[in-house]
Amino acid sequence: MFEEINKELEELKQGMYRCEKINSMLEALKEQQNQLEEKNEMFQKDLNKEEADIEHLNKKNLTAIFYTILGSKEEQMEKERQEVLAARLKLEDNIKQMDETRYQISKLMEERKKYENNERLYNNLYKRKYNLLKESSTEESQKVLELEDKISHYKAYIKEIQEAILAGKRVMEQIDSAESSLDSAEGWGTWDMFGGGLLTDMIKHSHIDDAKAAASRIQTLLNQFRTELADIKINSEIHIEIEGFAKFADFFLDGLISDWVIQSRINESLDSVRNVKDEVNNVLNKLEKLYSSVENNITECNKEMANKIERA
Repeated sequence: MFEEINKELEELKQGMYRCEKINSMLEALKEQQNQLEEKNEMFQKDLNKEEADIEHLNKKNLTAIFYTILGSKEEQMEKERQEVLAARLKLEDNIKQMDETRYQISKLMEERKKYENNERLYNNLYKRKYNLLKESSTEESQKVLELEDKISHYKAYIKEIQEAILAGKRVMEQIDSAESSLDSAEGWGTWDMFGGGLLTDMIKHSHIDDAKAAASRIQTLLNQFRTELADIKINSEIHIEIEGFAKFADFFLDGLISDWVIQSRINESLDSVRNVKDEVNNVLNKLEKLYSSVENNITECNKEMANKIERA
């Protein structure tokens, strides 16, 4: 009797939950956008300062004369050039994140338009079904209606958890790629320290370039993962720490680019990758447990509803 109505109610409910999720995601994305804009201003100031330092050294002033007398002007220039490179790459990476965030906001706002009328349509259809059930005037019918509503809620929720898990798995793929590149760079760097020569140095730098490219992709995916988690309600005993995700690229670039030919810097960047890998794994484990818990709730509700329908 209610098969078609139930199907339509479930579809409308899914849309309502998606609309709620989009609102939470937009709120999280706008917060990310504000943070990125603040960082952009800071990185631009850092780059201007580092470029001014190089210009200062190039001029015939007291500082330049001092380094020339000490015989360390070229060494100081190299240090400043590395700092300019680090500042420029941080700024460029941050601009990429800003562009991606703007794109995600625009895309979600467009998607939200599809669900604007879902709540009104759902309420109207729900009332219609409720009145039909009231006409049957049985207590069991009312309980079936309540259980169907609960199942619809769980199904919408489990879909959001699935999307968050998929986002986390996409991050893990890129983290594994960066870790592999840095492991290779670490190995070739150790060989280079024992006189591996130009070829060894080139191979090491090639792996480092691969790791840098992966790091930028990781930051984009981490931001998407944070957004997917925006509306996942976690039990009080399950606490998810995701603030560190926003700063992953900064830690990574500080470790790798500030002095990227030195072995210890490769190790520091490898530590950054492994730390964020542990954090993402931790969140994924909690999401998997939450998924199982909600899935069990759906199973129990279905069993209870089947019993009531059989007895009705």
